Amino acid sequence: MNATLSIAALTFGFICYHFITQAPGVRLFFEKKWGEESSKIYWIYFQRMTGVFFYGLIPVILVFLQGLDFQALGLSFQNFTTTLVWTAGLGAVVILMNYFAARTPDNLVMYPQIRVAPPWHSGLLIGSALTWAAYLLAYEFLFRGYLLFTCVDEIGKWLAITVNVSLYALVHVPKGWKETIGAVPLGLVLCLLTLQTDTIWIAFLVHVAMAWSNEWWSLWWGRRVG
Repeated sequence: MNATLSIAALTFGFICYHFITQAPGVRLFFEKKWGEESSKIYWIYFQRMTGVFFYGLIPVILVFLQGLDFQALGLSFQNFTTTLVWTAGLGAVVILMNYFAARTPDNLVMYPQIRVAPPWHSGLLIGSALTWAAYLLAYEFLFRGYLLFTCVDEIGKWLAITVNVSLYALVHVPKGWKETIGAVPLGLVLCLLTLQTDTIWIAFLVHVAMAWSNEWWSLWWGRRVG
């Protein structure tokens, strides 16, 4: 029952998030309220906070209602050394990979998500970084916390990982085939490390390192090739 509810929460959350953040009328509201340039910033903040609501707040409420233990869903601080080592190693790898990947035309078409011309002022850099972190914390709690651990308890480790990686790849479809395919090995690694440490922190921190470095390298390369 818990696994069924976590899958339903993810499905419902993604459908709501996708159609709200892709609605032309909602985007038009932002443009009318803040103007074309400023709305580019607030629109992305709105998208990320919508993700926090559907991927984070609603699952947290469900966990409370189900009487589940948040620590058993990956929100614990055990295995600190293992978490630190894996985070540092994988973080270095994704930052280096993004250095080269961020300069490609396909990447520069999509990132940075906030489409205002660089250089960004410090407030925008900090605001984008914080909203990314909030969004990814909600995202990883849903995928590598609530969904993964409830499925492991009910259907076993490998089937739970299969379900998790499959859904993780599917929600990347709107971002194109490259990110969809890339989500499969990344999702597998993050699931395995999450189960090894019983925490979501490696997945969260590596995902943050990926998002931040891609944004910052994209800004760097965008200025150099633009």
